[in-house]
Amino acid sequence: MNSPQTILKVEGLRKNYGGVPALQGVDFELTRGEVCGLIGPNGSGKSTLFDCCTGLQKSDAGRVLLKGTDITQWPMNRIAREGRLLRSFQKTVVFPTMDSEENLILAGQMARFPGIASTFSIGRKSRERVAALRERARELIEVSGLARVAHLPAGNMSGGQQKLLQFATMLMPQPELVLLDEPLAGINPILIERVIECIRTGNKQFGITFLVIEHNTDVLMDLSHRVIVLHQGQKLADDTPEAIVRNPAVVEAYLGG
Repeated sequence: MNSPQTILKVEGLRKNYGGVPALQGVDFELTRGEVCGLIGPNGSGKSTLFDCCTGLQKSDAGRVLLKGTDITQWPMNRIAREGRLLRSFQKTVVFPTMDSEENLILAGQMARFPGIASTFSIGRKSRERVAALRERARELIEVSGLARVAHLPAGNMSGGQQKLLQFATMLMPQPELVLLDEPLAGINPILIERVIECIRTGNKQFGITFLVIEHNTDVLMDLSHRVIVLHQGQKLADDTPEAIVRNPAVVEAYLGG
């Protein structure tokens, strides 16, 4: 039975690609309000785990429970439209001809507008929804540190700034759980600090739970309350960062001598 504090529960998750096992009975739980790191060698099953939790891939066995609801067979669009569980991908995607506010308002329509008719309707309620989206967008522009470049088309921003904008778009629907796939990849050290600050703000100020795949283990250990280690599709360890870096099996499999 789920604890009221459990936001995500993964039970015996299995996924094969042809005859190659990607996940072999993975179990874990995420507690509300935590930042949990997910590490492991390339090919250990990290991105496949994200895919199965968000409906991009169908698992071969096991269950994914979101706040006690079994979402294992839900299609990706239903999980996304619910707005409680969102994910990023390694490739950054923004609308290049739109500025930051326009990108964010478009992302927020998924949660604030219940259907196509209301999206394009006119009248007081429609104006109120648009005003609420605009206010939320401007708040997130400040949180993400994009105010100085917010007027630019997103395609004219640096790669790191686009990552910050993509992160902000995920916060627009006010999710409860966000899965981040290598949020620090390919950006400079200054913007790395800004992304970390945004994750911490999302966690502390907005109460969002995060599960983060990241190869920058030094940063991830400092950011995370807990770290899960995958190896060859199985959970190798699940502990505090301090315990993980001292775990001989983890050091041998991933962290190096």
